[in-house]
Amino acid sequence: MDLPVGTILGEHYRVTRLIGVGGMGAIYEASHLGAGKRVAVKLMSKELAKHPEALARFRREVKVTTELAHPHIVDVFDFGESPTGEPFLVMEYLDGEDLGHRLEREGRVTLDVAAQIVKQVASALSVAHAEGVVHRDLKPDNVFLLRVADGSVFSKVVDFGISKVLKATTTKLTVARAVVGTPEFMAPEQASGRIDWIDHRTDQWALAVLSWHMLSGRLPFWQPEVHQILNQVITEEPTPLHPDLAPLIPREVDKVLRRALSKKREDRFPTINAFARAFEAAAVGKPTRSSSSRAATLQQPDGPVRGERRPAHAKSRGGLWLSIGVLGLILAGAAWVFRDELPLPKWWPGQAATRGARPAGGPKIEPVPGDRDGAPARRRPAPRP
Repeated sequence: MDLPVGTILGEHYRVTRLIGVGGMGAIYEASHLGAGKRVAVKLMSKELAKHPEALARFRREVKVTTELAHPHIVDVFDFGESPTGEPFLVMEYLDGEDLGHRLEREGRVTLDVAAQIVKQVASALSVAHAEGVVHRDLKPDNVFLLRVADGSVFSKVVDFGISKVLKATTTKLTVARAVVGTPEFMAPEQASGRIDWIDHRTDQWALAVLSWHMLSGRLPFWQPEVHQILNQVITEEPTPLHPDLAPLIPREVDKVLRRALSKKREDRFPTINAFARAFEAAAVGKPTRSSSSRAATLQQPDGPVRGERRPAHAKSRGGLWLSIGVLGLILAGAAWVFRDELPLPKWWPGQAATRGARPAGGPKIEPVPGDRDGAPARRRPAPRP
């Protein structure tokens, strides 16, 4: 399927070399004939181009990626067809390596580097989630690390080819229980083929698996066979990040990752940015508190983050105390208004032993100045002897 060097695509791009081959096709380096700028061209394979669903996925990637303008998402700015009819898209040229190659070479990354990558990837995916797009295939190969002069980390999320568009009103590209994605990074709802359950928390799970892999050099769920991996994801818990697997990693990091890897979506963090903030705080040793018997959440001394919902139990407790306070105010007000109509206690000066009786020579009932004509006079208690 290799394009010969010098092939012209779309009348503007000259192929200069083959970069690599992936599941959907091949990536080439090319140059713009007018500007001389280096670009990357993703060409769909001839075999897949014959399948309507695969072709629809490729077109979706073009549409989704061109609409998601974010510094940590690869920039796609053109598309077309090759001379033999295969579709292609034109992206910015990325100089560096993907995270998968780096992990193969180094095994793992430091905690501070992992925190930077998590923060950047979460920032990119949060923009996609705001537009109703779930990536569904986040893995090391789809996180590209740019080569930066100062040695810092700058990542780009690539390949939205199998993304799920939650706002789509057109026919779905997959059947109701199709399993699509990379097994080791699938969330339980994805591994069980529950397409309608897939949402932004599915990407959060994948980012937690990615973080686990970066820190320990191992995957939290892995078996030789695909069906065994899927069964692990659905039914089993990951092994904690023991010190011998991930030296110098705070225990709080393990708690944060385990919450993001909760089997139930509602037990994970409310947003992918909330997970990234918790991970970053745990990485520098800030304490966390348990939000349930199975998961831990980062303390938020400044209150809930905008756009995030407070837990239901927190709301119920707040409502209970508010109701008690309001009831107390109502009772206090009623006691004040009707204070002169209520029977005085036995111990009040001048009261007889029998309720409601007054001794002879007791205090006179005199009208209080300012009372309305005809209004009942109020009692004025006798002074103490």
